[in-house]
Amino acid sequence: MAESTEPSSQVDRCPCRCFSGVACYSRLLEWIKDTRPPTPPKDPETRIWYERAKCSRFDLLFPFLTAFLMLLDTAMDFKVAVTHYHRGDYSWGVLTLAFAFVSLVSIAILSANWYLEDQRGYKREILKKNGLEIKTWHYVCHFFLCGNLLRCCQIFRTVRLIRGIKHQSPDDKERYRLYIAQLQDSSTLGVLEAFMEEAPQVALQLYILLRRGSLDFGSFEDLIVALSIPKSLALFAFNLLIYARYIRVADQESRQLNWCSVGTLLYFIWRLFMLTSRILALAVFASQFTHFVFIVVGIHFAASYALLWRQECEYFEGEPIKQKFFRCAIAYVHMFCFFPLEGKNTRKWGYPYYILTLVEDSVMVLLWNFVTNYDLKFRIITLTTEWGTFLIGIVSLVLFYRCFHPSLTVTTDEIDSGRDSRVKTQYKRTRWDRNDNNSTTTAV
Repeated sequence: MAESTEPSSQVDRCPCRCFSGVACYSRLLEWIKDTRPPTPPKDPETRIWYERAKCSRFDLLFPFLTAFLMLLDTAMDFKVAVTHYHRGDYSWGVLTLAFAFVSLVSIAILSANWYLEDQRGYKREILKKNGLEIKTWHYVCHFFLCGNLLRCCQIFRTVRLIRGIKHQSPDDKERYRLYIAQLQDSSTLGVLEAFMEEAPQVALQLYILLRRGSLDFGSFEDLIVALSIPKSLALFAFNLLIYARYIRVADQESRQLNWCSVGTLLYFIWRLFMLTSRILALAVFASQFTHFVFIVVGIHFAASYALLWRQECEYFEGEPIKQKFFRCAIAYVHMFCFFPLEGKNTRKWGYPYYILTLVEDSVMVLLWNFVTNYDLKFRIITLTTEWGTFLIGIVSLVLFYRCFHPSLTVTTDEIDSGRDSRVKTQYKRTRWDRNDNNSTTTAV
């Protein structure tokens, strides 16, 4: 009798552990995706904002992830600068720190200015009602260049408020809108960091490595410098992805760009590989023709400004000087990636931009190939990487817009910022009006 029961007990003790692991993973995923508040509001307009601002536990953790990436980015830039200094490359160390410092100062100034705007309007009452009023010590944090970290903390507090909603209230809609506005502001500051720090930092560190002509992966210092390049590239693409997602969330009429989607992956790949191709061409050309690279950049800037000059600009109306500076800022952005000013006929502006960029990059890498002292193998790898990354970027761009764009059901030509090609919301903040149920936008 004992012998007959032993095999069955042995079977009971040996279930497939794979099923157990899958079940644990499934429960963990469900726990992370747990969304609050669980009950949608009855008011139709509040329900629209509820669908866009309901928060999972991932949204609760995301501000900490963002803050960690900010601190890691700054720490790595500082370490790279110290490495250059210890090697006697004082100018490289100063430039590395300068890119990081100028970016931090610019972000702090813009963020503090937005806080001042928030204190003047109806939004001040909304913030105070939810225990998020702006105080003097907030500006002190900006003085010490911690404005972005402060915004992460405020987003975390707002997520807790939303997840804590148990009963429907007339104030719920304002909480949802407040959360979305915070995300929009934070992501806009991330874009500023991408173009003022990440892109120039990649170009500088890659240029330094090419000028040195050697890289020892056994050396911790060389490894840090090498790792700073993919770090900055990834953060650049990540910041633009976050921006594209939250701009769509802020527009009631736009379909959202979900985190776990093929479209999100393609968008990230598009931005990552197009920037890699552009930076590689500039860096290799500068390593042999240091002074001529400024001529190339100047020509590209002038061509971009000419394209932008023909595009409609509704910002700073009646202030032509500010409009010119604004166009110059967007022309600078175009040195790294396509970021149109006008929301209509984006293909009309995209085609000449990418053709010009491909011709420029090809000429630069071919000229470098003819005069460099690097061996044939390295030159072939460089040329393959240059054109391969450009091709991957273009293919990802086409697939994103042709097959996986959130608004494919809309018939108009559009880009990331919303339905009907609403690029205009990209450069505007939410304005809060006491007697207006809908959020409107105003130029920064």
